[in-house]
Amino acid sequence: MKSRWTAAALVAAMWTVTLSVYGRLPGRVPTHWDAQGRVDDWMPRAQGAFLMPGIATASLALMLVLPRLDPRRRNVQRFAPEWMLLLNMTALFLAAVHTAMLLFALGYPVDMRRVTLAGVGLLLVGIGNYLPRVKSNYFIGIRTPWTLENDNVWRDTHRVGGRVFVLAGLLFVVAALLPEWMGTPLTYLAIGAAVVVPMAYSYLSYRREMAGGSQ
Repeated sequence: MKSRWTAAALVAAMWTVTLSVYGRLPGRVPTHWDAQGRVDDWMPRAQGAFLMPGIATASLALMLVLPRLDPRRRNVQRFAPEWMLLLNMTALFLAAVHTAMLLFALGYPVDMRRVTLAGVGLLLVGIGNYLPRVKSNYFIGIRTPWTLENDNVWRDTHRVGGRVFVLAGLLFVVAALLPEWMGTPLTYLAIGAAVVVPMAYSYLSYRREMAGGSQ
């Protein structure tokens, strides 16, 4: 998963599979589902079929270019294998969701709510495991004013944030196994924890650093 070619191979596979089934897809392709797993948005086949491959291609290109633009690119080079791993995991997630969308459009009984929740959950678990290895940069990680200001705050926040992301991911996976009325509150709890806890911790950590430095 740390190979520089994995994400490219996954994106190429998305385009290949889409082209191979394009003629069998309906005139309108479902592209969005509500919390109950019901389709609530469609696109014409020419657009909807290639939506996810297009997003994956743009994401791949962006993630390959951003390290070269980062003023802290020396830091990025220090976790280059983890950067590539995160890119590959994201590409794998997009490929899995896209495959499920194609199968649904072709008439297979795919529960998109469960697939999406489980996919997001596994992605968060993967990100959480490697988040503590991410060094200070401007494009990836928990980028608050306080983490970008102080390397110790960055390091401590990403240690805590990694654990929170893993917990949030596990909550998503559990939510995928539960009925919608039970799973939805868990997803909201997971999202809230993943957003609020690292941000609040980075502020408190920064305050501690400043208080320690002033003594």
